Amino acid sequence: MGIKSLIFGLAFALISSSALANERPITLRFSNIAGPTAFMTTDLFANYFKEIEERTNGKLKIKMYSGGTLVNAKDTFSAVQNGLVDMAWGVTSYTPGRFPETEVVEVPFYANNIYEASSGLWSLYEKNLLKGFDDVYVFAIVSSGILRAHSTKPLKSFADLSGNRYRAAGPLVAKALKILDADPVALPVPSIAENLSKNVLTGSINDWNAVFTWGLADYVKWHLDASFGSSPVFITINKRKYEALPEDVRQVLNEMGGRNFIRYWSDSLGGENIRLREKVASSAQDVITVPSEEEVMLLRTRLDPVIDEWAETVPKGQLIWSTYLEAIEAVRKQK
Repeated sequence: MGIKSLIFGLAFALISSSALANERPITLRFSNIAGPTAFMTTDLFANYFKEIEERTNGKLKIKMYSGGTLVNAKDTFSAVQNGLVDMAWGVTSYTPGRFPETEVVEVPFYANNIYEASSGLWSLYEKNLLKGFDDVYVFAIVSSGILRAHSTKPLKSFADLSGNRYRAAGPLVAKALKILDADPVALPVPSIAENLSKNVLTGSINDWNAVFTWGLADYVKWHLDASFGSSPVFITINKRKYEALPEDVRQVLNEMGGRNFIRYWSDSLGGENIRLREKVASSAQDVITVPSEEEVMLLRTRLDPVIDEWAETVPKGQLIWSTYLEAIEAVRKQK
């Protein structure tokens, strides 16, 4: 082989290897606090991330690390912010006081479903009324499933909550429980089942999906099916990582996030909550009680001082509350 042929061959090899390197997908490490077999892992996130990957023509891959293997639940936001993980979902109430504006979604007896609550939260974000998210790329801010009361002891009315210890993730849910003479306990969701098993807790305030995802179903057999608000959930990407992505990949993330993701999240998680409620309702070991509309409206009135106090302590609190309610009403008018 001549020297020119050798040089040409080496140059071709270098160009080819460079092209192959450029074709390799960019991988985002996604921290998922749910377990590897949970619905949110195998269905909700897995299906959506697959669609994102397809829309980027394979340029982007989102690799899930489930069960909190990369970072624990309470450190999730900081881990994304600092680049310890590329992308993650978490619950803002695990870091009390850091995102006070998002607490509005915790108010019981207003939002009836995930889409209403999530639309309310996203409207607040769009109007720059949610603080603390400047150092990350916000893919979406959504609501958990609507929370219900689940107990290891008979729970046939709001009065049965009195004197018992219930896990409540956020401050407004906790204050609502105090009005009902219950004793709220703040715990990350992975710790609930253990505390139920040790009788440290009488019950917990969670959506139906969490009851099964986190193993609560083995302990709680009485359920009060009223809207105890919901928990604010964030899905964020490290800002530097996001800004370094190719423009067409960022465009896909922009299109797949925000309100488009809210609709998918609400339909997917909402559907699973309906399915699981039906499963509980068909069980001979479980009892579901649905309070009357009159009981719920009476408790709404009792909650007014809690809402007013919260609005006074949070900057622009009254504006946040009214904007949230307006977004809920706007969703209902669309139906």
